[in-house]
Amino acid sequence: MNASTSPLRQRLMGPPAAFGTWLALDNTVSAETMGRVGFDAVVIDTQHGAASEAALLPMLQALDAAGAPALVRVPWLDPARIMRVVDLGAAGVVVPMVNTAEEAELAVAASRYPPRGFRSFGPVRRWYSPDGAAHDALCVVMIETREALANVEAIAATPGLDGLLVGPVDLALSLGYEFSFEMRAEVIDAIAAVARVCKQHGLICASVSFGSDNAALQIERGVTFLATGSDSLFMRRAAEAELAQLRKLAGE
Repeated sequence: MNASTSPLRQRLMGPPAAFGTWLALDNTVSAETMGRVGFDAVVIDTQHGAASEAALLPMLQALDAAGAPALVRVPWLDPARIMRVVDLGAAGVVVPMVNTAEEAELAVAASRYPPRGFRSFGPVRRWYSPDGAAHDALCVVMIETREALANVEAIAATPGLDGLLVGPVDLALSLGYEFSFEMRAEVIDAIAAVARVCKQHGLICASVSFGSDNAALQIERGVTFLATGSDSLFMRRAAEAELAQLRKLAGE
């Protein structure tokens, strides 16, 4: 069992289910705007999003000012990048494409000071305390391959790990299915299996939702934290809807 009692960790473990969103834009105004919506956490995506390392610090500051806990998805399992993100003040780190317990251990170790890890001292915004617990950032690893799914029990047993986040699209592709935003029954079943393991180990079970009906399915199966949409997606959808209404007024 993970002994962390941070308020953010407890909130993302539910109940009730917690909700977040992604920041894909390289923009502090977008970060501040989304941070004021009321999400339980906001994830800055430096893996697939536009956010550069130079933009990360001001985006974290904007989210802090807006009162929104900020997680950062790093591009890969890179200890140097994980330590950098935590030093800059992220409330948590999301590590993609983790396939084994050994890789999960590396992710956790990079986010913890000795003796619980090998994070080097040099924080910019997240300070050290003797017990370390009060200042630990969350460490969440992603389950998004066939290999990771097969190893999920061992990954979940990693000491110090805070949660698992299912990447449903990549997981479906790894399982041999075509690209789709419609979750197949096999993917829903895999998410349910991950949720059961998370519950056994006292971990956050996170995933990505594709609308309210899909979110309801995942919550029923034990997901405790759902990240939905992104700043760029919400902007595009709102613009498309507004333009469609204007076209109707013009008789088009």
